[in-house]
Amino acid sequence: MSAAAPAASSTAPTASLTGPTVSVAARFERARQAPGSGLSARMRAAVRLIGFAALVAYGLERWSRLLGDPMTARLLGLGALAVGIAGAVPWLRRTAGGPPAAVATFALCLLALPLCGLPWQDFVHLRISRGATHIADGLSGLPAAILPYTGPGRWVPAVIRLGAAVLLLDAAIVLAYSPPARADLRRASAALPLIALAIVPSTLVRPQLPYLQGVILFGLLAVFMWGERLRRRSVATAVGLAVMTAAAAAILAPRLDAHHAWFDYRTWAGGLTRAHVDTFAWNQSYGPLHWPRRGRVVLTVEAARPDYWKAEDLDVFNGSAWVAGSVGAPPLPSPEPAAVSRWSQEIKVRLVGMRTPDVIAAGYAAPPVGLASVIAGAAAGTWASAAPLAPGATYVADTYSPQPSARQLARAARDRSGAGLAALAPYRSIRYPPARAAGSETAELIFPPFAHRTRPIQVVGGGPAAATAVAALMRSPYGQVDALAQRLAAGARTPYAYVRTVLRYLHTGFSYTENPPLRADPLAAFLLRDHAGYCQQFSGAMALLLRMGGVPARVATGFTSGSRQGRGGPFVVTDVDAHAWVEVWFARYGWVRFDPTPTAAPARGGQGIAPLLKTLPGEHSHPALAPRRDIASAPVRSAARAHGTGAGLPGWVPAGLILLAALAAVALAVTRRRAPRGPEAGLRELERALVRTGRPLGPSVTLVQLEQRFRDAPDAAGYVRALRLARYGAHPDPPPPHGRRALRRALSSGLGLRGRLRALWALPPRP
Repeated sequence: MSAAAPAASSTAPTASLTGPTVSVAARFERARQAPGSGLSARMRAAVRLIGFAALVAYGLERWSRLLGDPMTARLLGLGALAVGIAGAVPWLRRTAGGPPAAVATFALCLLALPLCGLPWQDFVHLRISRGATHIADGLSGLPAAILPYTGPGRWVPAVIRLGAAVLLLDAAIVLAYSPPARADLRRASAALPLIALAIVPSTLVRPQLPYLQGVILFGLLAVFMWGERLRRRSVATAVGLAVMTAAAAAILAPRLDAHHAWFDYRTWAGGLTRAHVDTFAWNQSYGPLHWPRRGRVVLTVEAARPDYWKAEDLDVFNGSAWVAGSVGAPPLPSPEPAAVSRWSQEIKVRLVGMRTPDVIAAGYAAPPVGLASVIAGAAAGTWASAAPLAPGATYVADTYSPQPSARQLARAARDRSGAGLAALAPYRSIRYPPARAAGSETAELIFPPFAHRTRPIQVVGGGPAAATAVAALMRSPYGQVDALAQRLAAGARTPYAYVRTVLRYLHTGFSYTENPPLRADPLAAFLLRDHAGYCQQFSGAMALLLRMGGVPARVATGFTSGSRQGRGGPFVVTDVDAHAWVEVWFARYGWVRFDPTPTAAPARGGQGIAPLLKTLPGEHSHPALAPRRDIASAPVRSAARAHGTGAGLPGWVPAGLILLAALAAVALAVTRRRAPRGPEAGLRELERALVRTGRPLGPSVTLVQLEQRFRDAPDAAGYVRALRLARYGAHPDPPPPHGRRALRRALSSGLGLRGRLRALWALPPRP
């Protein structure tokens, strides 16, 4: 008995130690098998779905910045679809099985297409090719789109929404179908598309308070990834750790974000290639446009407001063209102090890819600061450098560029106090006849002020040309231009009303082209016969009509605003933005900018570097005051248009061109089918071809007007004429094949390989 007692007592402690040890091990095993939030499986699924929905909402809010608007119903609908798939499909798989869940997933994914803005009829009636065409149209317009996109196109916004739909549905399907045993991997895989949904817009449109946006994204990711695993007692600790981590990241982020690359591969590559530098000649010539048009960045401007960046004023009309020169006028009256205070700003200009003797500024500029040697330009408020400015030159200038309202200009136009000032007389003058040969004489003709149109034209200067200058002008084509100016001015009560009348005249029946015909009297031919040209013709013709009507005017040259890089960032100006416009003198304000060039012009945001076709009459209308090209937070539009000096073509460009050519060949093979039968089918194909080449028809365009659009290509015009005659029963024969080829050549004219591929896709050959 005595021996048994110790044995029993010795085993008791062993049992008492083993029991707690097994209990702790079992507890850790249960914690490993169920990532123990202490919640039931249903509650964990609810927390997971809430975290997913919060990430979806935040990502969609960021993605909506690409469209320039708050989150719309379409984006909210896409978010609801994603949350529905992530929440409902797992329940369907458990209760009804895999096939019903797959059918529901497919139906919800199909519903995303009309939510993106694609016509639902194309998919309900299985017209998949039409829907694919709409998507292709949006994708083709996306590289040239300015973000945030606020343009009139329908398919570019649809494609932007479609990108969000792909990311959302990818995340939802991963979350719904991944095995629960791989919970961490499943959540991480679902989070990746949502991270892209949130951060891609921030790389294209710089956000406000970017570090705060990063903290928000970090917090939402933490909830989604680890929210369902937290124990109730650990919530406070986890939140504290997350806050400390976010605070540390917010402190370190500004130090890491140095606003320049740690390794700038573009600078390194630039050392191996020769930098391209653009130069510009601003005097007008009116022939085919030969300015640099490759999308190279020429300068950047830091400014509070967008403006037209001026190089020179062309004050002299020499009988055939507008050129820079001194008009010998006394100083003009100063604008009102209130106007100067309101429309003045300081700008900082940095040359990137151009060489110029002109100091690029805006409006009326004070002497620039930061240049070694500056001299006054031919016109007051413009400046030049004694030595040509090269890439890297940087300077600051105070500028005054008034933008008064129509009502303010109408009141200023009624102020007759300054209408007859001698200082303004040279800005109502032209020189005629043109000095076409050495030693020929030119007289200066001054037109009477707008308020005194009954006065005769004055002749300044002596010599034989002075006595006959007015008679020679009236016998020339410019005599008809003067008659046109008097006819337009007859219905206007004030100079501003006359300016509006001239703008309306140039917006009706005139079209944009960069290949106008060469004429001996180019502006007269533009106004009286050709009715087609680019910014030089439009600005030169408007200034000529205004001077002949007695309103002081001149031509200004330089660049449009360009594209703003990020919110509050600099304006990035490329050689495509080179432009000419008109300035008109108004009492109280001084020189006020007007832009008569159609918005189809590339410098005003038109499609492509050169228009594919002449603008349809009345297609591009805009208000009398030139609209500023204010891209409040748009980045550089594409790599091809945003490179700096010294950077050659990136290595992916040739590969991309090869891929594009391959895709075009595939598209041609897919679209090659029998010719459409009947005139209606032919007209639909023609309309679709114009849309695909970036020139959709206006709502009021007739077939006769469309035929006139191709008057420089007779065979193409004959193709349109045959469709018109067949449509109205006058001539039932189909259009000739050579007309189709001519139309395709007209669609691709002047655009190189890209234009030919696009025209081939728009109007493929028919067997």
